[in-house]
Amino acid sequence: MKILITGGKGFVGKNLEEKLKEKFNVFALGKDEFNVEEKEKIINKINEIKPDITIHCAALSNVDRCEVEREKAYRINSIGTQNVAIACRETKSKMIYISTDFVFDGKKETPYSEIDIPSPINHYGKTKLLGEYYVSHILNNFIIVRTSRIFGKWGKNFASRFPLLLKEREEFYLTTDIVNCPTFVKDLVRAIEFLIKNDFLGIINVCNKGSCSWFEFGKKVIELVQKDGVKIIPVEFADYREKKALRPHYSVLNTDLLETVGFKMPEWEYSLKEFIKILKENNYY
Repeated sequence: MKILITGGKGFVGKNLEEKLKEKFNVFALGKDEFNVEEKEKIINKINEIKPDITIHCAALSNVDRCEVEREKAYRINSIGTQNVAIACRETKSKMIYISTDFVFDGKKETPYSEIDIPSPINHYGKTKLLGEYYVSHILNNFIIVRTSRIFGKWGKNFASRFPLLLKEREEFYLTTDIVNCPTFVKDLVRAIEFLIKNDFLGIINVCNKGSCSWFEFGKKVIELVQKDGVKIIPVEFADYREKKALRPHYSVLNTDLLETVGFKMPEWEYSLKEFIKILKENNYY
């Protein structure tokens, strides 16, 4: 089986390639080889490779940057996804689209399921939701994977870097009112592999079990690395004046469907402990 990964040099793409190349013929393409804004080129590339599955990871995922560079976010996250979906339709390639919990507004008080109606409150969420729309309306053979707060190897996001930042700083301000589900990238990749092997179709939530605020996440990291002298100060999101985009206050995802089809994600604390162990073994802290 041939699998093409867009955004193959990025965080999730590199982790997918590392895992999937053990069993599949994987083409992990970066922006230089596969720029989703260049419609004709990507159609030609997918026609050349003729993948059985295309995993679409390429995205502008910096939430605040999307709020400022709205047109660019729209071109990459929405129209870029449309371009990939059209190319998949032409080559009869199944498409797996990595989406986000930010398609929801966070006003619900219980976890969001796949049948809840999206209502994004920032431009990142809006462009990713439009990408979902294109995938589901252009193709019949697709999976939309909604996930959240991914951390792990090669990650440049705060969730991945926080254990390393403890070497540089002793004081952090972390929010108590932004709650969602941390997701270890290794668990995400394993779940995607499972969905591929079991020929799943449709929208599905994939994240670790349980939820927490950034403040709770930070406290757990400090506990696991056993770092003395670090102070984390609880704040509300409104205190972050430099943030350009709103965030949903509660975007916890319900993973009952994933469990029903046969895959159970570990608790986020368990997976965070595994990640910290990897960092320690590689002398990152």
